[in-house]
Amino acid sequence: MTLSATEGEAGHGPHVLEPQPDHVRIQWHTATHSEDRRRVLRWTCECRPVVYYLVTAGGQGYVERTGPGPTMVQTARMRHVQVADLWELILLGRAR
Repeated sequence: MTLSATEGEAGHGPHVLEPQPDHVRIQWHTATHSEDRRRVLRWTCECRPVVYYLVTAGGQGYVERTGPGPTMVQTARMRHVQVADLWELILLGRAR
């Protein structure tokens, strides 16, 4: 699977659905930004207090979450196909 950048304006992305009762719990880690170059491919709408970003760097991908205030966390780095699946689960409210 090839991940590609989204089209649209910065700050306006899809709204994330409410978490499903049986949603998967994501293990979040403190954001590191350890790579020199990273590319944000997709993002959720910034009108919500929590914004998710689909990021690729160094041949791998991860999801970054910002909450109210300066809080920023990330998932572990994973293969593109895995992070694309996780991104879909987040958007559908099946993972948080």
